[in-house]
Amino acid sequence: MLDNGKYNENNKWLVDALKSEPGFVLPDNFADRMAEKMSRKFAWGQYLREFGVYVGVVAGILVILGVVQIFLVGADWKDWLDFVTKNLPVVIGVSFLSIFILFTDRVLLRYFLHRSKIDTI
Repeated sequence: MLDNGKYNENNKWLVDALKSEPGFVLPDNFADRMAEKMSRKFAWGQYLREFGVYVGVVAGILVILGVVQIFLVGADWKDWLDFVTKNLPVVIGVSFLSIFILFTDRVLLRYFLHRSKIDTI
């Protein structure tokens, strides 16, 4: 059923390839540097995902509060829209500042602390 000669030939090539020198030399600290880079990459991705979760939770809470105000309390959405449009620079500034502070706290500071901890080891 199986051609044993074919697999023996493949095994021979594999053994020959593993016995021969690769033709290049890796630095002594290659594995440490690779592990450090991968650790940084995975940490950065984790911090960005966590930031996205926080932004989603805050946006969800704001949407729920808006729906509760409009439907249950009986607030007029036109008054809210008028208030937001009249104070648009303040609303944009506060939103930008909040997102910047959250990003700095949840992503940048933790990433740089993680990076400095790895560099000192």
